[in-house]
Amino acid sequence: MEETPQSDSQTPRRNSARERHLRRKQQGMAQPSNISRQLKPSGGFELPEVNIPINRLVVYGGAAVVFLIVVIMLIGRLKNDAPKTSPNAIWIGTQWTYDSPDDAALTGLVQKLRDHHVGVVYAWVSLLQSNNAWSDTNKLDAVKSFVQRFKRLYPEVKLYGWLSIDAQPVDSKVRLEDTSMQQIVADFSQRMTAEFKFDGVMLNVIPVFNNDENYLAVLRKVHSSIGEKASLAVAVPPDWTPTEVDIPKPPRIEPGTIWDEAYKQRVALIADQVVVTAYNSGLSTSADYSAWMAYQVKTFTSALAGLQTADGIPTSTELLIGVPAYDTQALTHDTNVENIPSAVAGIHTGLTESAKSSKFVKGIAIYFESQMSDEDWSQLQQLWSN
Repeated sequence: MEETPQSDSQTPRRNSARERHLRRKQQGMAQPSNISRQLKPSGGFELPEVNIPINRLVVYGGAAVVFLIVVIMLIGRLKNDAPKTSPNAIWIGTQWTYDSPDDAALTGLVQKLRDHHVGVVYAWVSLLQSNNAWSDTNKLDAVKSFVQRFKRLYPEVKLYGWLSIDAQPVDSKVRLEDTSMQQIVADFSQRMTAEFKFDGVMLNVIPVFNNDENYLAVLRKVHSSIGEKASLAVAVPPDWTPTEVDIPKPPRIEPGTIWDEAYKQRVALIADQVVVTAYNSGLSTSADYSAWMAYQVKTFTSALAGLQTADGIPTSTELLIGVPAYDTQALTHDTNVENIPSAVAGIHTGLTESAKSSKFVKGIAIYFESQMSDEDWSQLQQLWSN
């Protein structure tokens, strides 16, 4: 290919440039030119000014770019990484959400939760009564204030509004099949996340029997109402008296409370978090309770392990196992039997026997903060540190 002829007026410029290039080559390197631009992360620290000879940028340019990228990534990690939130959970009551505790008390609660690796909180809001009215609505301003104050002190917490629904039949009518009642629950849940700024809602519906389609309808409406940015947690019953397994059987038979695996899975497909309320067994020895607890871990992890998305990806639903820390209740809960040590022992056994499925258990959910003793907190620290 022929060169395009240069005009006479262009030749001196080309010659001058060539002469400058030759002089620089003879000198070995040009005089350094300072690069004064600095990286200034907003709100962060300044990097020292870096002076780099220009012709060395040609030689070392690739290494310099890599170095700067690494520095920027490190600064981003230092500035942007939020504290890791523990998946362990706890239930808290009206002394916090209704009674407007002072700053010192609230700060003490937050520190205790952090110290014991509790990053999920179910905070009491209200009970939907048999007349479809929410209880204690005159306390809702206090609840809203609590959410603001608590999240200011513990910004990384996952805070759920705890809503209970009395699902016992009224006048022989099944409450959960009442579509107007379902919508009341959905609307109130949406208010809790949109107006009160809870991160999600915890629904505690009692009772829920195996294959109850109405319960699934409630969950779907609630999940739709709160949207994808909020989370739905559900408290579900344990398999109290399973008949086809060799485990200790509680004396109290609870028909319909043994959910089959398919129903467990259908609930888990709707909820973001499933909490198994594995207490109130009525068992009489710690060893029996631990064995019963281990079974609950295995049956629920097995159900979640069988869930996959259409792309073959395992479910993202979190599974938490309830741990009792509340006062004795006649016939159902003996604190000498059901307690933190016996519960955690059973959970550890269940996790071991669940093998690969154990990964679906994200943590424990302690019930109930207001009745916990110093010994309970100490046992929690010693026996369950994750």
